[in-house]
Amino acid sequence: MQSQSREGNRVSRRFFVILFVFSLLVSALAFTSSKAATTSADKSIPMIGLKGNDATITDMNGHDVTNEPKLSKDFIYTLNYHWRVPDQTVIAAGDTAKVSLPATVVIQTDLSFPVKDPKTGAVIGKFSAKAGSQTALLTFTDFFSHSTVGRTGTLTFTAQGTYDDHEHHQVGWYIAKSGWAVLPPANASAAEKAQYVDSLGRPKILQWEITVNPQMVQVNHLVLNDTLGSGQTFDATRKIQVETGNYSQGAFHQSGTMNPDYQIKGNQIKIELGNINQTIKIDLWTNPSPASFAQTTTWTNQVSAEAQNQGSGLPTDAKGKIVWTDNGSGNGKVGQVTLIKRDQDHPKKVLAGAVFALYRANHTLVRANLTTDTQGQLTVRQLLAGSYYFVETKAPNGYECNPTPLPFTINTQHPQVTIQANDRASATPPPVKPSTSSMPSASASKPSESGSSLPSPSSKPSTSVSTPSASTPKRPSTSSEPSTSVSSSSASRPKGPSTSSEPSTSVSDSSNSSSKLPATSSESSTSVSSSSTLRPKHPSTSSEPPTFISDSSNSSAELLSKSNNQPGGMNHSQNQRHLPDTGERLEIAAAMLGSFLALIGVVLFVKVRK
Repeated sequence: MQSQSREGNRVSRRFFVILFVFSLLVSALAFTSSKAATTSADKSIPMIGLKGNDATITDMNGHDVTNEPKLSKDFIYTLNYHWRVPDQTVIAAGDTAKVSLPATVVIQTDLSFPVKDPKTGAVIGKFSAKAGSQTALLTFTDFFSHSTVGRTGTLTFTAQGTYDDHEHHQVGWYIAKSGWAVLPPANASAAEKAQYVDSLGRPKILQWEITVNPQMVQVNHLVLNDTLGSGQTFDATRKIQVETGNYSQGAFHQSGTMNPDYQIKGNQIKIELGNINQTIKIDLWTNPSPASFAQTTTWTNQVSAEAQNQGSGLPTDAKGKIVWTDNGSGNGKVGQVTLIKRDQDHPKKVLAGAVFALYRANHTLVRANLTTDTQGQLTVRQLLAGSYYFVETKAPNGYECNPTPLPFTINTQHPQVTIQANDRASATPPPVKPSTSSMPSASASKPSESGSSLPSPSSKPSTSVSTPSASTPKRPSTSSEPSTSVSSSSASRPKGPSTSSEPSTSVSDSSNSSSKLPATSSESSTSVSSSSTLRPKHPSTSSEPPTFISDSSNSSAELLSKSNNQPGGMNHSQNQRHLPDTGERLEIAAAMLGSFLALIGVVLFVKVRK
């Protein structure tokens, strides 16, 4: 029996150890899930103008072939996009946008080039694409986090057609010239690629091809004169190659080679072919200068033939063109608003210390605690396009708070706006004289012994006077003094002090309005008359909106908060409770489960030990 008991204890202890380790793993899961939940990945931006059907396609002669159903794989085409960022979209560094190509073309080689602001040269992003792909990627810098209005740009690059038209090509020429950029092999190493393209993916070698006499007629004393266009030189490391053969089904088929005499002089080359009765194909190579990429997107090469019995009436010269363009541009404007606070009765006097909150038109809070400086100004930058309004939450000392919303709109035509705000100086009421017709009770001069308390230090004293319930107050002797309401301080225990930061009463302006306003604190000891302008419903003026970002009046700190995917900022109060997000819920649940399992393990272990 003892051995069985010892064996049972060993099994129990093993179980407790396993249970304890499991509880630790569950707790670790809570920690790791919390970390994973707080990690945010760069997002993909839904751009306008970067889909396949948004591209304009031109051939090497500049003809628009966008709507052509088939584009030859033997030719290079230029694609042009005009893109735009939606007004309410927030973009941060590392965010990307997908570029789609039309089905008629494909990326011919790896591409990589910067997209810049043409005025300042600032880099907006980087374009990149892989050979053989029909998609590309635009990766943004932080440029559009401060230039937030009118964000547009262009992309221009070359691609290759996808249609194999060799079987359908008709021969209707005597001499032809074509050219293309020489690309690195498909699986080339970085060192091999560097022989063909530079660090920006621009070609270092251009190849030109001349084809003559596809009809294979007898031609005597044939001489070809080839002239290079600007921005390139003959590649001295490569000899020209001359092949003989026949031309059929849209392609040249080699049967032999030739070694003709040729001379290079500057940008011209002269090739003497003699007497022929076959199709001749000649390949030569040139190098575009690095500076030419900033000056042009097109390189040309022209050839002319001189011979007897040539052409059968067809043109005896031809011009080739290589188009290579890989550039992008973009721009945006800084969206900002400047508010100037002035004295309503003295417009030349500016007011410092006025505090405002900024909202979007849908009442989402953008910024709080925006304070005018000594020039009476505050400026908010990095605003997205859209409609906004300011609300004053605290007036300068000696002035009445003006709660009237101040609307404005940021757009491409008006990215930077200035608005005016005015405050009226506070009226200083004369002191209130209590009635002398009867002696006031003790409750009028000091707090009741039943437990009434002094006003909150954060509130201004009330202008009301408490009198005994048996007496009838007289009107003040001066007609300009404000009237006061009567209450009995000994009748009941007053409520706690008001939490409002503003006085519980306001002085009535009988000349402007006699309407009532609701009390702005949890207790109202007097009747309150409204001022000439009613307070709006949305932002309460009894207290300032919660502060999310501390700021000085001219701060240019980041406004584009991404919390809750709300453009323009956060829209919740600091004092407001929120449901935990998925990561937080998983963390809480795992922690609770781990603690519960550990507790069970301890209880069972103690029980077995007993």
